[in-house]
Amino acid sequence: MRPASRSRLPTLAILAVAVALATPGVHAAPTASTTLSAGPAPTHSPTPRAAADSKRMYAVTLTNLVIWDNGAGYLHAFWRTLGSPGPDSPARLQWGRGCPDVSDRTFTALTTAFSYPERFILIVDRSPDPRQPSAYCVTNVELERIQPPQTPKDPPRPAGPAPTTPPSAEAPPPLLKK
Repeated sequence: MRPASRSRLPTLAILAVAVALATPGVHAAPTASTTLSAGPAPTHSPTPRAAADSKRMYAVTLTNLVIWDNGAGYLHAFWRTLGSPGPDSPARLQWGRGCPDVSDRTFTALTTAFSYPERFILIVDRSPDPRQPSAYCVTNVELERIQPPQTPKDPPRPAGPAPTTPPSAEAPPPLLKK
């Protein structure tokens, strides 16, 4: 494991705090690490459009994100193998502390997916972590945006009569016939 760079550590800490502050219902742990817990699980989980691949998995429910001071951390979730109908399996996705460190881009993708589980599907490339069962080292991540259902647009309104304007005070009164 390589030590966190001096420029990356403040960026990661600031990003972790920003995620914690911007996400309602998220709680921060003591200063040794930052622990975030996701809100209630979605009632249904969309399926990603990516092709089947047994070396990849996607998050069905994100439950816990822990980020240590040195930028290492893990994401606990319920996962499915990409392309399979299930079942969901609990697992930890780790980086640093025995697994390779992740890039800022990957870290941002992980925290974004955790912060907005209703908006994104998190798809990861994994390698088994030999130190613990049901734990994986993250090698690559992808975010897939969940498209909200499209609501039908309002039908066009029929053109009505032109609005009348009140007579101005400067206009002369109408002529009356005798």
